[in-house]
Amino acid sequence: MTGKHYNWHKSWSRDQDGHLVHTSGLRVLVLPGEGFTDLETDDASMAIFQARETSRGVPLHDLARRVQRLIREAQEWHLRNP
Repeated sequence: MTGKHYNWHKSWSRDQDGHLVHTSGLRVLVLPGEGFTDLETDDASMAIFQARETSRGVPLHDLARRVQRLIREAQEWHLRNP
């Protein structure tokens, strides 16, 4: 039996600039540092993500948790797909 997040990795891709892109429109900027990697959301894509999610009926108070989950997914996808 599979959960609702089965095949989550198929929703992610990398664009030509090296940023991670989710099917929801959220873009995650990968900022490598010395011994660490920061993941940062693109401001324009956050507006697209919020509009898409609220049009689907997601309450505003759930958006922060969804973004946090997507950032964790982006980190995992980045580590698996260098």
